[in-house]
This record gives sequence, C-alpha cells and structure tokens, in this order.
Amino acid sequence: MIKLLFVGDVIGKPGRRALQRLLPGLVDQHGIDYTVVNIENSAGGFGITPSVLAELSELPIDCFSSGNHIWDKREGLPLLDEVPNLLRPANYPEGNPGHGVHVGETAAGIPVATLNLEGRVFMSDLDSPFLVADRLLSELPSG
Repeated sequence: MIKLLFVGDVIGKPGRRALQRLLPGLVDQHGIDYTVVNIENSAGGFGITPSVLAELSELPIDCFSSGNHIWDKREGLPLLDEVPNLLRPANYPEGNPGHGVHVGETAAGIPVATLNLEGRVFMSDLDSPFLVADRLLSELPSG
C-alpha cells in the first residue's frame, strides 16, 4: 500500500508557515510515501517565485501542482520549464511553458504519476480535463 498526501492551495506567507510547521510531522506520523502540494497561490496569494519555490523545496514535497494562478508572477514562469516536478495544468494549450505530468517515485522506488488538470467551470475555455487525462494516462509507461 502507498500512502499519498495531497495538500490544497497554500496561500501566501501564512500558508507557507503552516505548511512548514505541520507537513514534516504529518508525513512522519502517517508514514506518507508521496506528497503533492498545490502552490499556485504561495507567493503573496498569487503565483510562485524562485525564492518561494526554493523555500518550499526544503520540505518533504515530491510534486508541486498548480492552476490558473501559476501565471500570475512573471518571475515564476521560467520555473515551469526548469523544475520537472512543478506542474501547470496539462489541459492548457500547446506552447505554454512547462508540463502537466510528472512521474516521480517513493523512497522505496515505486513510481507515482501526478497529472495536473484544471476544471472548466467558471474558467477559461480549456481542453476537457477528462479527455486530456485519458490521453496522458495512455502515454504513461506501463509496469
């Protein structure tokens, strides 16, 4: 059995401080094998910056997810191409920086695929997250 932990929107400095204070203990207490944290609002409530990502990278986080606010800080955009475990929604149009899938692994070497998709209710006209998920899942290596 693999224990996964998903943490929703970390918002600004208060969210980062809470994450720093609570996440390591949660991971240890519950024997978490793989952690995904949504950080699209972690820099002042909008977007991500290199310094905020560096701060969060010191925590036991295996993959960083995001949503529509990942685009809010210009200085964070290059990170989407530079940091393999920082995801943007996979159902954004081709040509956007970054990627929406990351295959990492647990400490025991078990592969874990994270797909980052954005819903369409009250959002921009994006590709269907369901159709994109089907395509991405079919492209993952089996085994």
